[in-house]
Amino acid sequence: MANEGNVFVRSLRGMRHLRALVTAAMLLGVQVLLGLVAAIPLGPSIRISFGYLALSTTGALLGPAASMINGALADILGSIIHPIGPYFPGFTLTGLVSGAIYGAMLYDREVSLKRVLLTKLLIDVICNLLLNTLWLNLLYGKAFFVILPARALKNLLQYPVDVILLYPLLKLARRVYAPHR
Repeated sequence: MANEGNVFVRSLRGMRHLRALVTAAMLLGVQVLLGLVAAIPLGPSIRISFGYLALSTTGALLGPAASMINGALADILGSIIHPIGPYFPGFTLTGLVSGAIYGAMLYDREVSLKRVLLTKLLIDVICNLLLNTLWLNLLYGKAFFVILPARALKNLLQYPVDVILLYPLLKLARRVYAPHR
């Protein structure tokens, strides 16, 4: 796997190809669908969603440029198609940051269990616990440290499930997509 040059620039260059654009668009559709249909609300500030499976696959196959765009677009499209609350650009920023992390950690790198564990940990801490809790605090006025423990517990319990789903999916996606790159 090529590691020369800036990963973002290589990812952006790859988006010039029709196959990459179509793949990104299909994964965006899957991400929106999983985020809306396969989401389980557990309370006013907690919900389980599986959209991360498509976003992480975008990051692994197409890099941070595509996954950042898909992360942001999935939030915007989800807000338009099925608004759960008022649109808040902070969640769009979280989608962008999530895409950046998935792309930077997984693009053109060997998919190993250690890398998937670390990537998912970064997403959970930076995006799910810090950013999204901050956005909920700003949007609804709920105290950050009051809602944080329940959100942390949910992420802690969901972490192994996410890794168990993510690791084989990324291995399979890489095997299916890579021969044609």
